[in-house]
Amino acid sequence: MMASWQTETYAETLSNLDNRIFLALSCLDPLPALVKVANFTAVDDQATHAFMATGTYLEMYDGMVCSDGGTMSGSKMTPLFQDHQRPQLIVDLMQTGYPSSMVYRVNTTQYYDLIKQGQDEAIEWLQTGVDPRGVDAITLCPVDADVKRNLCE
Repeated sequence: MMASWQTETYAETLSNLDNRIFLALSCLDPLPALVKVANFTAVDDQATHAFMATGTYLEMYDGMVCSDGGTMSGSKMTPLFQDHQRPQLIVDLMQTGYPSSMVYRVNTTQYYDLIKQGQDEAIEWLQTGVDPRGVDAITLCPVDADVKRNLCE
């Protein structure tokens, strides 16, 4: 499995991701809860389980049944930090212009085009501060925004 291979191959450097990369999981703890993963290790295959939970129907993570964090991350599926320590770059994956049916069928040409579009739009947004398609797929949430509902308000 690719996730296990990644964890094994990069075991010595996984900690470089700590507090730089964040994964959001929807877990039963025992009620549904948003779990944000900020630290990664190869011990007990933790990084593998965290990664797998973002793309599988069900995965055990830290003793909980988990899946992708979208259901617990607000209506835009963008889990936001609640600590008001930094502005937050928000990428709204529902604003790609591509059909949501892509999640059910693999089409590598569509995925390639989507990734390229995202990279091009991110570069333009970073240079100009404006979303090139005018749909607010990329926005910056200010430090003092109300983010309690995982929406930037």
